Amino acid sequence: MKPLIRYTLANLFISQRFVPPTFLFFVLLAVLTSSDPSPLVVVYAAASGCILAASVWITVAVANAEDPVGRWILLANTRRSSDVVIATAVSAVLYEVLLCPVGLVYPLATGHHKVTVSGLLIGTVAELTCALVGTGVGLLCARPVIMRTGVSTLAGIALILAVLLVKQLPPVSPMLRRMTDGSSDHTTLTGVLPFAGFAVLGAAALCSCGALAHRLGHRRD
Repeated sequence: MKPLIRYTLANLFISQRFVPPTFLFFVLLAVLTSSDPSPLVVVYAAASGCILAASVWITVAVANAEDPVGRWILLANTRRSSDVVIATAVSAVLYEVLLCPVGLVYPLATGHHKVTVSGLLIGTVAELTCALVGTGVGLLCARPVIMRTGVSTLAGIALILAVLLVKQLPPVSPMLRRMTDGSSDHTTLTGVLPFAGFAVLGAAALCSCGALAHRLGHRRD
């Protein structure tokens, strides 16, 4: 599995498909969090949304970095399409984890916020949760599940909006609403515990989306 992950990451960097989603992340982060006077946890909610949008595109970029012929060769060598899906998800998450510290530090550098351990922990967990969910959504929008670029883009936008706006759909929407409700629990370490549950739900969402993407994509492969 490790060689497959290294190959997937190398293919991503060689193709330079990581550049547009990374640029999108930086632009969204600058627009939504620069000089924001809101409490730190509220600002981190915006940063987490940036991670969510970028992670969907990053995952699609990782999955689509291989051309169809190259994917067939890769499948022939790995012999299991599930390994390719796992390598795609792990590679995307690894790259997204590199962006998370930027989402944590940038608001501190551009605004005046009261920094607390609980706030930093909540921001970290929220961004990782959004990265996991975004990766799962990206797997459903990429090849071989969706082959056409236009359809993939529209599906990605629709799913991001659903994840953000549908209140009954965990874990992202409930988590972000909890972060922006102005609760005093955010100032205590015990206030971090509910967010650990959101992170577990995010990991479960990634696994579910990965399994669904493998099932749908296996028919096309």
